[in-house]
Amino acid sequence: PTRRSSDLIGKASAGKDVYNGPGISIKLSALHPRYQRAQIDRVHDELYGKVLQLAVLAKNYNIGLNIDAEESERLEISLELLERLCFEPALADWKGIGFVIQAYQKRCFYVVDYVVDLAKRSNKRLMIRLVKGAYWDSEIKKAQIDGMTDYPVFTRKVHTDLSYIACAKKLLDAPELIYPQFATHNAQTLATIYHLADPAKYYAGQYEFQCLHGM
Repeated sequence: PTRRSSDLIGKASAGKDVYNGPGISIKLSALHPRYQRAQIDRVHDELYGKVLQLAVLAKNYNIGLNIDAEESERLEISLELLERLCFEPALADWKGIGFVIQAYQKRCFYVVDYVVDLAKRSNKRLMIRLVKGAYWDSEIKKAQIDGMTDYPVFTRKVHTDLSYIACAKKLLDAPELIYPQFATHNAQTLATIYHLADPAKYYAGQYEFQCLHGM
């Protein structure tokens, strides 16, 4: 189904590029039944090949492909696969490699530093979608069940909102390395980013806003 979706989106994007046309997001846990740290060897041996095939297909259509965000314990595995993609010879000179970062994770600020550095090391311009996060309830409950001394996500919305803006500023500060995709329905957040991206400094097409279809 993911490959078919890529074909359909690619054909619909004919004549456009990764910035002007539609793109696709993939959820890695939907592509492999054992997408977890305990099965890291299988993830690299079995899942990575599928991800690479989809990335090559997206490159051929010149559409963007984002690795979607999941639970916090899967973040490091996702970053490992992202790094492999960035250094793939088959994906050279393609600007469609993307990754989704969740602002409600306390590591978000440092993940932004990592992807900016990765883009620089791999000579890429990465598409980074910044979201606030959709697994808050399960992240809190899992931390409680596991007896963790702290939560991996912010427990107050105001802190997530602040983290989002701080990360947005860092993404905007690296225009040659990052193409930011700001995904939020919050009017105040949208207005703040709009003013951070001073039109005297940021040209049209340098970043984009995203929202769920129908919102």
